[in-house]
Amino acid sequence: MDFVLLTGSLQAVSIVTNCWHQSLRFYVQGLGYKILRQGVLSPQQREIFGKHLLRYALLGYEQGSVVRLLENCLVDALPNRLDANPWDLGMAVIEVGTTDVEAVYYRLLRNRFGAISEPTVFEAKGDEPLGWVVMKSVAFFGPAGEQIFITQIIRRKGGVSLLRDSAVKGVNTPANVVISTKDRSPIETFWQPVLGITPVNDLHMSQPLAAKIMGGPLEMSFDMLLMGHDLHRIGMEQHVYGPYNPTYEFKTYPCSFEKTGLASACWQSPHLDLAASQIANSGFKIISRIGLPLLHEEEPNAVVFQGPVGEIIELVSP
Repeated sequence: MDFVLLTGSLQAVSIVTNCWHQSLRFYVQGLGYKILRQGVLSPQQREIFGKHLLRYALLGYEQGSVVRLLENCLVDALPNRLDANPWDLGMAVIEVGTTDVEAVYYRLLRNRFGAISEPTVFEAKGDEPLGWVVMKSVAFFGPAGEQIFITQIIRRKGGVSLLRDSAVKGVNTPANVVISTKDRSPIETFWQPVLGITPVNDLHMSQPLAAKIMGGPLEMSFDMLLMGHDLHRIGMEQHVYGPYNPTYEFKTYPCSFEKTGLASACWQSPHLDLAASQIANSGFKIISRIGLPLLHEEEPNAVVFQGPVGEIIELVSP
């Protein structure tokens, strides 16, 4: 397509939780986020996204993306990706940046939250806008079962880091969401022709330390596709596993507002009606034309849809 219907950078991620106070403690005491707004979902939002959803909180800072915490009153709901491997299809991981990953790691441990790995150093190299970068990362599970990578840039040459764009002392708000896929067909049949985004960087990752952080076997490898348009990355990564791991079994874990964990991610679109038409004509389900709360609007006009591997995406006006 000649123009882009998914623009900007990551605006919000939705975390559904049935352990409200623990989730608040993780993001506020553990990561240092501020509670920017609290409220209850509107009757219309609950009718669309689930009557079991009650209050919400927007967590982060005055600028940058937000974590949208949604309370699920289904006390027996389990995490969406409870049994998933890193390569199982769906929206899998949130990535945030920090200036001191060791300090964050030990603060979360002191607050009794569980790490997948200890801080580990690895590197990546690609064309602009990535360049060469050395990172130290650690992975945690949040109380609702969401997986979070916390990354510090140690050294870099060239490139521009999404993790530094909104740098604060402590932990930045989400910069990336990772979607796991078996092959590139979701990009070739949907993301590029329908919404106009493609890989800005296309890297083969075959590093035991990177696999360790993700909780996978050390021989695991994948293509890391940083999605966007021209040289602009939007804060979406697609990890393609199938070509390098032919013996793996690939299961699908669609996003869900009935389970807990990472439920959706939000970006901007300059033409919502056209985006809705393009998505529907491509055979994908439009869930709603109203969105979930954001800082500037509690019930925004939106296009909320379920994508090729079950990921739930929310598009809002710039």
